[in-house]
Amino acid sequence: MASKKSKASDVKETLNSVVRPLEEALNSTQDGRLYNEILDAILDYRLSPGVKLKEDELAGIFSVSRTVVRRALLRLSHDRIVDIQPNRGATIIRPDVQKAREIMSARRLIERELVREATIAATKESLDTLRQCVEDERDQVRRQHVGSGLRLSGDFHIQLSRLSANTTLQSYLKELVPQTSLIIAMYQTPHHTLCSHQEHFDIIDIIAAGDVDAAQTEVDNHLQRIEDKLDLGNERSPGDLYAAFAHVKAKD
Repeated sequence: MASKKSKASDVKETLNSVVRPLEEALNSTQDGRLYNEILDAILDYRLSPGVKLKEDELAGIFSVSRTVVRRALLRLSHDRIVDIQPNRGATIIRPDVQKAREIMSARRLIERELVREATIAATKESLDTLRQCVEDERDQVRRQHVGSGLRLSGDFHIQLSRLSANTTLQSYLKELVPQTSLIIAMYQTPHHTLCSHQEHFDIIDIIAAGDVDAAQTEVDNHLQRIEDKLDLGNERSPGDLYAAFAHVKAKD
């Protein structure tokens, strides 16, 4: 009898060892999809800062468990896109004008040093990778995929920072980039595109030439131009979850 129980236990353990990784992989894929869908909805102006992200509604819209929703929201919280409060749920963060200016100022300080180190360390291979990132960004902008284009724009700055050996500044920038995207989504008028991909190509060309001072100046000017194009007095209506993700139901 003990032997049968032992065999049953072994079978169960074997099944669990197979099923659990599959479930984790599925959940990870679902987490990533939901994370990107929410972020794109914000960057595409379908959802505004201040919107409450209700777990039950998101679970119903995307046909996933509330556990998956919580994981996606937690990731957005780590990126400081969403604020999660006990017994109150998750809400898209609404940065005020002062916070927006502080974030942009911090980015200029951090990226000046990162681009200095990146220019010194850059190789042909690393610059080719950066160019591919900007080409992808340009393609999304041309297709009028605002959210994807804006995310790839942020990815360029993160990829550029990785040419530096300063992992501390890299981690700070990785936190600030999603917050910058949120600020752009909140304060940029919907019909005004930043079209920053050409400026990104220009930065790469200057780095390739090995001109540290010029690279720092170009990145600084690039970030200042982004801030100058924001209407920091602009407010948008919050939007609705079901309307924001209508395309999901349409595909289903």
